[in-house]
Amino acid sequence: MTITDTPTTATPTTATPTAATAGNTYSVVGLVLSIVSIPVGMAPLAIAGIVLGFLGRTKEPSAVTTANWAIVVGLFSLFGWMLFAVLGIVLFAPFALGAWAISGF
Repeated sequence: MTITDTPTTATPTTATPTAATAGNTYSVVGLVLSIVSIPVGMAPLAIAGIVLGFLGRTKEPSAVTTANWAIVVGLFSLFGWMLFAVLGIVLFAPFALGAWAISGF
């Protein structure tokens, strides 16, 4: 009785590269900064959100919508707070100037 060995062929295994996930860091951070700048009222946060939104639009093609929202919300916050400041000055300057004129500073 003979024992026959069947040759086994080794199948080559190749590692399948995983697709790199498209990052959306600039867009998300820009949107978060833009949203945070609304209640806080800090213009540098809104400006940083707008800049990061534009960076996200150019560098992250998968996150264009998030980047657009970062830009829109940042501009809304920036111009809203500027309008609020101008209205505050216009409405309360007469009282401040009136007190200054009456007290004789």
